[in-house]
Amino acid sequence: MGSAVFFHVDLDAFFASVEQLDNPSYRGQPVIVGGLGKRGVVSTASYEARKFGVHSAMPMMRAHALCPHGIFLQTRMQRYYEKSKEIMAIFHTFSPVIQQLSIDEAFLDMSGMEKIFGNAEAAARLLKNTVFEKTGLHVSVGAASNKYIAKIASGKSKPNGLLVVPHGEEALFMRSLPLNDVWGIGSKTRNRLAEAGLTTIAEVLNQQEAVLQLIIGNAAGSFLYKAVRGDMAHVFNEERKSHSISTERTFETDLHEKNEISDIIFQLSAELMCRILDEQIKSRTVHIKIRYADFSTISAQQTGALINDSTDLYERAQRLFFARFDTALPVRLIGVGVDTEAADSQLELFTSEKSAKKRKLEEAVLDMAKKDASIKIVQARLLT
Repeated sequence: MGSAVFFHVDLDAFFASVEQLDNPSYRGQPVIVGGLGKRGVVSTASYEARKFGVHSAMPMMRAHALCPHGIFLQTRMQRYYEKSKEIMAIFHTFSPVIQQLSIDEAFLDMSGMEKIFGNAEAAARLLKNTVFEKTGLHVSVGAASNKYIAKIASGKSKPNGLLVVPHGEEALFMRSLPLNDVWGIGSKTRNRLAEAGLTTIAEVLNQQEAVLQLIIGNAAGSFLYKAVRGDMAHVFNEERKSHSISTERTFETDLHEKNEISDIIFQLSAELMCRILDEQIKSRTVHIKIRYADFSTISAQQTGALINDSTDLYERAQRLFFARFDTALPVRLIGVGVDTEAADSQLELFTSEKSAKKRKLEEAVLDMAKKDASIKIVQARLLT
């Protein structure tokens, strides 16, 4: 591990796995977690459910049609956050530099850690075993010299896998993949490539960057040209504010429908609010990130009164999102975040009694979930 080494660690079918952990009768069964209302979407599907074609961000009604005998459960964000927190604490015992992307995935900078944990494969196996022994959950690990390759490697190793891409073999690894394994390139982009006669990475490698840009657009063309060569060290290295927290989701299938997008923003807001309450964070600034299928990315932020509860955060994030959303473009990634303020920031002088009660209620629910994993309290939006 003399050169840079990054792990991408992904919790396998996280929400469904937690449900199977808490209820052993669900193990080996197709478990589908998400909003149970008519307009709800799937948050996570177990690997048993994925065999029927069910995937995250799919409308729940479609999931019912594909897997009518599945076990359909509403999300328990407080419980998932508690398990996530346990696992992130384990990650911090392996590396001092952690980049948490969401509740169920993170990058670990393992550069220079070989004296403590051995080579990349030995360190990754120890990490996997430690997580399972302490939490009962499985993780998949991808290891590489840059984060982009590490993320693809973890995806290729799922479930409960480990894949190390040796330094200097990044381009060889990329050439071995089918085109649909290139992270960031969605189905519509692949269709446009296919129309131009490009269906494999080998065929893409033979094209000049300018040609790819003509076929799929400047941003996507430049991205794909570098991606198939493994030259992606800059991806996931975006500058982050030192006092901000965020969560994001990349989707297996591009999103178009406003209802589906709105439900995802609600889930991300509920997830982020668990962390805000647990860490006693105060914030006035909400920011969103949108990545489209052509890999163009926009972000926006807005500052207002102190964020009070998950509904407040969701409403602000949703307004900000749809103010910037280009309805003509399918969405590949959505992110929601907040900037943090000093710990001694005071609540708004004119915060309403109703708002104060809602925050206290969410704090109480989070506390109850910490004490008793069997408690199932969810937001009404996910039920109606």
